[in-house]
Amino acid sequence: MENAPRPRQPLARRSVLTAALGLSAATAQSVLWPATAATAAAETRYTLNGWRFCVNCFELFLVDFTVDASVCPRTRGAHQAAGWTFRLTYNLSPAGTGEDAHNQANWRHCYKCAALYWGPSTAQRCPAGGTHSYIHPGGYPRQFLMPHDIGQPAWTQNQWRYCFKCSAMFFNGYAHKNEYGLCPYDYIWGHTAAGYDFAVPVSAFT
Repeated sequence: MENAPRPRQPLARRSVLTAALGLSAATAQSVLWPATAATAAAETRYTLNGWRFCVNCFELFLVDFTVDASVCPRTRGAHQAAGWTFRLTYNLSPAGTGEDAHNQANWRHCYKCAALYWGPSTAQRCPAGGTHSYIHPGGYPRQFLMPHDIGQPAWTQNQWRYCFKCSAMFFNGYAHKNEYGLCPYDYIWGHTAAGYDFAVPVSAFT
């Protein structure tokens, strides 16, 4: 099995955005993301770099201060990063703010397992136990805005999907091989895709 998700079409491998913003793909950090005129009055947007693909469970997870506490459904230990580095847009506004026809709000970072999950779901399964949680002492209630159903523009990777069994975001690009990672719903079967086709922004082709 390949160790990293692959796009359906080749993309340039120069880390232009990372260099322009002074970001390190190996270090997660937040930078201000300019809001459009239409959303400026309602919200302020930021970006958070350092999201990766876990080669064991196929989930999208954040490499930062939570990495020592991250939990992979397959190994029950820390996630194992592979492939490209992603940068997600978020706001600190009330739930649902910023959502439109091609951006879904209410995606959250679970501080217990480090995965990205959809907050409103009632079908949550966190491999660290119980349901996911984004409320961390001293942390920020970040709400990530995930672009969907736009194909695969430059500097993005699509085929990221919502798992309706555990609510996590996972890479479904290996479906043609019948490989779906591992879902913490039962720790037996892989994730099951539902809903939108998400195009996750790439910050570095590592």
